[in-house]
Amino acid sequence: MVAVSERLAVDPDALRQGGVNIRGTVDLAVSICNQLFAAAEENRGAGGTGEMGEKFDAGYRPGEEHALKFLRLMQKTLGETGTRTVKTARVFTDASDDADAAVRP
Repeated sequence: MVAVSERLAVDPDALRQGGVNIRGTVDLAVSICNQLFAAAEENRGAGGTGEMGEKFDAGYRPGEEHALKFLRLMQKTLGETGTRTVKTARVFTDASDDADAAVRP
């Protein structure tokens, strides 16, 4: 862990391997999304045809579309945020290392 200031310490390896476990959270979101995609595909047409099918689609499809949209957004957001968090931690570590190198005789 690198103390960037008195109030901030950064450990990029710990961010990758533990603590918040960003990668694990993204993997879980991807897994949930994939399971929902499979379930939605499996249930496509479950209401049958005719009036029953139309009523099923009217009640089921909007929720399905919203859920899939939410999971895709969560997948993207977690992935991007995780990557940026690790990159930011690396910048703090590099800045601290550079400052230590400049100060030491």
